[in-house]
Amino acid sequence: MKQERMAVTENVKKSVSMLKYLMNRPKLEMVGLGLIYGAPGLGKSRFARRFAMQNDMMYIRLESTSTAKSFAVDLYDLLCRRYNLSEGQARGSANKIFNMCIDILNDADDPIIFIDEIDYAFSYQNKPLLGAIRDIVDETLSIIVLVGMQDAKKQLLKANAHYFDRCNYFVQFQNLTEKDIGNVFAEISDVKVEYEVVKQIKAATSGTLRKVIKLLHAIEKIAKAKSLESVTLKDVKGIIG
Repeated sequence: MKQERMAVTENVKKSVSMLKYLMNRPKLEMVGLGLIYGAPGLGKSRFARRFAMQNDMMYIRLESTSTAKSFAVDLYDLLCRRYNLSEGQARGSANKIFNMCIDILNDADDPIIFIDEIDYAFSYQNKPLLGAIRDIVDETLSIIVLVGMQDAKKQLLKANAHYFDRCNYFVQFQNLTEKDIGNVFAEISDVKVEYEVVKQIKAATSGTLRKVIKLLHAIEKIAKAKSLESVTLKDVKGIIG
């Protein structure tokens, strides 16, 4: 498996289109805020991490215990690593550390940050955290892409209607099509598979990327054991339910 590669599925295409839109927006008139959301296992986090790593962007993941201050500290550490700053350990109040982050972002050239597991910021107790993220796009020219679960769009509206209105692009991840699954095998697998195998995988996984990747790995193990360069449905009988 070519783990460093990312297959170009429809979900990936839509997400790249979002980034292009936000990068080319009238920056003084529109904030750079977008949201990727969808059911578990469709590749949202995988896309955010891989795309950020491959394109010199930044990725940060919220935790269930995240607060406005812990987020500010994590963001400050991320920015120092990204821009090779030796500013030392972040100290002081959440507001002080956050303002230090704002200063770095204002000096940066079109920074792009993916913030994963944004759902943790939707609770009433975490309103300061959600507000801090909003302040980044209000006070800088940064692009912030939020990544959340299937209810994230509704939860964002419920948490803060003004915030929701400032979000300029939404991408909902969908289950993979047969064409998407074919692209996954063509681009990241070390073996070829016939179309009937792709059809069977689609039926067995309902187009869930996480399950597709697990089957891809199992198929590659069979191909390696049998020294196969191309795999037929007969070769994988029994492992695709």
